[in-house]
Amino acid sequence: MRLNVITPERTLIDQDVDAVYAVSTDGSIGILPNHIPMVTPLEIGLLSYAEKGQKTYLAVMGGVLSTDGKTVSVLCEAAELKSEIDVPRAQKAKERAEAALKQKQDDVKEEANKLALARAVTRIKTAQR
Repeated sequence: MRLNVITPERTLIDQDVDAVYAVSTDGSIGILPNHIPMVTPLEIGLLSYAEKGQKTYLAVMGGVLSTDGKTVSVLCEAAELKSEIDVPRAQKAKERAEAALKQKQDDVKEEANKLALARAVTRIKTAQR
């Protein structure tokens, strides 16, 4: 089946794969060839795909996944391959977000800091795979 991962800046992945795994807003999902058609929103989290027994990981910052059983398309605001992640930078972003969350703030800033923390943690987890 074909996997396409597309951001506004680029097509990150466009290749044949054996399976795709992601985190939707309803939980973890796995997609194999001939999966029933579906569209689901994605959480900030790991997306992985298997190709010839080898798993590859990338960090996806939310988005939408759709499949017709032959193609899996992921449209997201941002995504990074494991090899592209700057771990020290992600660690600093995680520390900044954690420190900001410890301070009293309005709901909008708190939500922004929670999202920043989720993105940083996702990058670190992806790099550790």
